[in-house]
Amino acid sequence: MSFRVAFLVGQDNESTRQSIEAVCALEGVTPVGILLDTHRPSLKLRIRNLYRNLAREGWAYGFRRLAIAILEELKVHAVNTFVDPNETNQLLRRAFPSICWTLEELAAREGMPLLPVGNLNQVSAVEALRGLKADLGIILGTRILKPAIFSIPVLGSVNLHKGRLPDYRGMPPGFWELFAGESQAGVSVHFVDSGLDTGDVVASGKLDISALETPETLRVKLNWLGASTLAEAIAKLARGESERMPQPSSSHLAHTRPTEAQQRQLASRLPHWRRENTFSEIGRHLLYFGIFYSGLLTLIRTLRSPQRVAILLYHRVNDWSLDPLTTSRRRFAEHLLFLNRRYPVVSTQHLLESLDASQLPANASVIHFDDCYRDVATAAVPLLREAGLSATAFISSGFIDTDRVFDHDRRKYAHRYPNLSSEDILQWRASGLEVAAHTVNHVDLGSVPLGEARHEVFDSGQHLGQLLNEPIPCFSFPFGGRNNIRPEVVADVREAGYKALFSAHGGFVVQGCDRFDIPRLGVHEQSPLYLLMELEGLTLGQLKTRLGF
Repeated sequence: MSFRVAFLVGQDNESTRQSIEAVCALEGVTPVGILLDTHRPSLKLRIRNLYRNLAREGWAYGFRRLAIAILEELKVHAVNTFVDPNETNQLLRRAFPSICWTLEELAAREGMPLLPVGNLNQVSAVEALRGLKADLGIILGTRILKPAIFSIPVLGSVNLHKGRLPDYRGMPPGFWELFAGESQAGVSVHFVDSGLDTGDVVASGKLDISALETPETLRVKLNWLGASTLAEAIAKLARGESERMPQPSSSHLAHTRPTEAQQRQLASRLPHWRRENTFSEIGRHLLYFGIFYSGLLTLIRTLRSPQRVAILLYHRVNDWSLDPLTTSRRRFAEHLLFLNRRYPVVSTQHLLESLDASQLPANASVIHFDDCYRDVATAAVPLLREAGLSATAFISSGFIDTDRVFDHDRRKYAHRYPNLSSEDILQWRASGLEVAAHTVNHVDLGSVPLGEARHEVFDSGQHLGQLLNEPIPCFSFPFGGRNNIRPEVVADVREAGYKALFSAHGGFVVQGCDRFDIPRLGVHEQSPLYLLMELEGLTLGQLKTRLGF
């Protein structure tokens, strides 16, 4: 006999879909429907909340909220002006056909209805849930629900709470654990009662908090842990093996959204936490839109030679690590569509042949990846293949088939990133994509002893060549700044038989460019607007460098 579950959800996002998918994968569990809360607060309620927050944080709160709203609109415009969102969605769906990008897709795949019900507490939602005849309701990120709705299923309803109970009732996930200096964070699955996160716990999980954690990285980890813990709890409930554990009494009040002062206080203790400066980002967007719409961009492109190529240097492509080396799958798809229209992508081999023939393609681009991250194979390759574009992976050969961690990741980031396997690289090459060398151990060739540098240059190409049974034509410097490049090591690169050497200190490939000093531009999660400015050399950083600041 199947165990019927219904989902009551507050919004359609990746975390919600992740939890639903984990439950739907269980044997003996039948999902019967998703009730989606689509009600938006009335103007009266929004004004009341505004006054409450103004009283709590002062008049600066109103200016910040207005600035955030303006920036969000600018960010949307910075994408939609250059890339059709429908085309992005189509590319993502072709590249990852097994992934559900919306609740509608997920419901269709699992054969259950998706019911937009307005306010989950209203009578129509109650009747919709009653009609599903569920044994259990599963609540994910909703408003506070009333007994009239959460008590309808035979066993009642459980809630996935991303916090350790009873100490961390309320929200947001992860922030208050970091604020309190905890060494661990947790998730809890509990039955819903009339209190806020006070019901009996049926499952819990915990994880260690890294010294490099931020609210964003911890929230991602709690999402993963939450999905697996929820699945564990539902499996036990379906088998009738679950034990309900009443929460101990606690003097802790439920947490609420932190004030700006509390966020700044936490940021002062987490120097690695890069918070967005809303006002400076608004200014940057307005400047770049001004350049684009004023005709200045067209004038600049008319005056400069079109025979110029931009090499875009990526590192990772995934949806969970928000850092300067990572691009999300959606953003990478937007980049590919944008480049296809405005800066046609050519292969590294084609670029080198064009340099030799003194016939650089006009306003073209090249895509490179450095280091040895597996998500390049699992996330970037499907998008490149569906877009029909080429790329080159510069691989640190000593990390292949290992769980080694790059030093720059160990020092800066709370996440750990799987490395490419030999099979990944063979499949990459079989897809027609190019492979190049990036040392063995990702050392700074500008500072290590010359004998060690020589080993890194020669052996990386040999290792990769043996794996692929073909010569490796190109090499790139780790870190790639001017101080990371020495003439003696450049000579080793030539002697090793490489045909070209790439740096990462910025700049464009122009006719007559030295094949052993080819510049690249580092990119990550830039919007198409920002990428446009990067490709034209008009970002604030590029302008400052050009003007000597």
